Amino acid sequence: MLARVRAGSRLNVAQYFCLRTCAGSGISAQRSGQQRRALIQPSFDYKHIRDNAQVLLQNAQDRNVLDARPHRVGELYDEFRKLTTLVNEKRSELNSLSKELGSLARNLSNKHRGNMRNVEEPTVSNSGMDQSGLQAAMNDLKEKAGIAKATIQAIDAQLKAVETRLQYEASKLPNISHPDTPVGDESQARTLKTVGTLHTKDKIPLDPSDGTGLSEFDFKDHYDLALDLGIVDMEAGAKVAGSRFHYWRGAGALLELALVQYAMTRATAAGFTPHITPDMARSSIVDACGFRPRSGAEEHARFGAHMGGKDQVDPARSRSSGEASQIYRVSAVAEEDTSGADNNVEADPLCLIATAEIPLVAMRAQQILDRRQLPMSAAGLSHCFRAEAGARGRDTRGIYRLHQFTKVELVTLALPESSQKELDRLVDFQAALYSDLGLTFRVLQMPTHELGASAYQKYDIEAWMPGRKAWGEISSASNCTDYQARRLGIRVRASAAKDGSSAPVFVHTLNATAVAVPRIVVALLESHQRPDGSVVVPQALRPWMMGMDVLVPSSH
Repeated sequence: MLARVRAGSRLNVAQYFCLRTCAGSGISAQRSGQQRRALIQPSFDYKHIRDNAQVLLQNAQDRNVLDARPHRVGELYDEFRKLTTLVNEKRSELNSLSKELGSLARNLSNKHRGNMRNVEEPTVSNSGMDQSGLQAAMNDLKEKAGIAKATIQAIDAQLKAVETRLQYEASKLPNISHPDTPVGDESQARTLKTVGTLHTKDKIPLDPSDGTGLSEFDFKDHYDLALDLGIVDMEAGAKVAGSRFHYWRGAGALLELALVQYAMTRATAAGFTPHITPDMARSSIVDACGFRPRSGAEEHARFGAHMGGKDQVDPARSRSSGEASQIYRVSAVAEEDTSGADNNVEADPLCLIATAEIPLVAMRAQQILDRRQLPMSAAGLSHCFRAEAGARGRDTRGIYRLHQFTKVELVTLALPESSQKELDRLVDFQAALYSDLGLTFRVLQMPTHELGASAYQKYDIEAWMPGRKAWGEISSASNCTDYQARRLGIRVRASAAKDGSSAPVFVHTLNATAVAVPRIVVALLESHQRPDGSVVVPQALRPWMMGMDVLVPSSH
């Protein structure tokens, strides 16, 4: 089926989260007649947010999140509690009126039957009222009940509006940051270690395997090498799909497959269960994982119109400083109406995933896991799609920054007390993977501005790319603590307390890149090039390269 795809942004909270109007009844049916699934309710700790509002505000400011308003969350939470108490009192009052009305109705019915048997009996009820008095009392109670119902409806409408604003404001808060995280932009990143020495060479080594002895030739950049080797076709990609799409050709296709096999084999041996994931996920799932399926302007247009005063949405400050969404949204042509309006956007549309982290984490949504299952580790292969809005300059040359690429992603679900140890395990795995590919790389502890909404702590690994004469990011690893689990309902039974209880707690989720194929290829081509323009294939990849030990320029 043909589908229309466009770069998208965030759905509003009223659309993301099944609120009171949806509770127990699901969402309205699609045009196809199928019932839309109920959206997953997030589990925000509003009391914690209210009681720690200033700390959370400072945390958001440190992360350059301009629209976080934890104090407003606290205000809305208090208002929500007051309205909840009030509506419950009114419902209790209505129940009492209903019981009293029922009692009078029974008395009136009994009196009517008695009168039918003997018209000479006195027309006085057990309550001391005659038939007309009972009717008058009932009419009075009906009037009071009608007023109570109208009051409840009015309060309930207020309650729903407050709940919508409360969830919206809470959803904008980023995760807290690890105490050791440097504060500031990427210039504040802290180098933890550097592996390899290629960054100290200004000419192509005579032998890329050991780097001893230098030639007279300058390093070529990856795109010049790829064109000479005939392994990539950007022109065909642009003609078919647009700029920054590509074809792998010949040895290039084998190189991608080899990197995937290499990463999956190593990950499986390290205890990660291999998966091939869907390349699409629902907007609510994408959002719950900390990505942005809508732009700030669209969020304002669709959600801000329903708010006013303190809760008016400012499109210039919407979600993470108004940063452009990198997500593509998908709609089936058959589901579009004749006017061209995308009604599916109002529900929970599909998005192309930016990473397999999204489906790997979400596959455990709304589950309570057994402690004995954790840590639960998975390696996921998928295509990844990113709009790369705002990318420019040399980063857009060649295959360094693409709209579509293949990636193997690692995801771990861990007990809260073990998540930091699991993060160290992920980074150690990555370092071993890149060392065996013969890359020179460094591990960075990333500062607050570089943390995504979900990350508590993040490490980047950058490879030295001598053709670019710069370090380039090839992977990252993050501990998201319970940010994603709260939004997806992923829990584990806590260890039994002294009283024998074991209430579920939210798991911690972690993610790490094993291989993002184009970035690794850039690093491999530039690092393993030889003076004659050929490129040595790392020993670790040769089992899957059909006997190719060296990639040779097509002119040779």
